[in-house]
Amino acid sequence: MHYLSITGFFPDEVQDDSLQFERYITGNEMNEQVAQLIESKPVSELEPGELLLSTDQIAALEALLNESFPKGLDYFMGTCFDY
Repeated sequence: MHYLSITGFFPDEVQDDSLQFERYITGNEMNEQVAQLIESKPVSELEPGELLLSTDQIAALEALLNESFPKGLDYFMGTCFDY
């Protein structure tokens, strides 16, 4: 099964690559909604790896998830596999 995660790191100029934010998307329905919002595809069709998210995408995710993300970070959406 595929599921998505959102991670946040300081921008490169900070020179601190430690993980600052991590959110796993739970539930099949929510994973599908996030995949459609960010990539306009079903979660099963997303490529492995991480995608850098834009400011607009982060704002849309915050609204969808009803959650505020910490400001000043670079955010990525990753595809995870649960075996």
